[in-house]
Amino acid sequence: MEIADRIYTVATIRQVLGPRTCHAVLPNGKEIFGSIERDVADFPLKDGASVRVQMHVSDFSYGLLLGEV
Repeated sequence: MEIADRIYTVATIRQVLGPRTCHAVLPNGKEIFGSIERDVADFPLKDGASVRVQMHVSDFSYGLLLGEV
């Protein structure tokens, strides 16, 4: 049996910090730091936008932004 080390969810961008970074809010109200990896194509970050997020089960303060919903 394999145990997943990543989870996927949706977050709402609260504040854009740069072209690849932002503060976002999870559905439960927790604020996280989100970023887009360098080797992934850019997508525009906009306050209030919903984005898909990949998180590691051991760190719920950071999320990898995968794209707009």
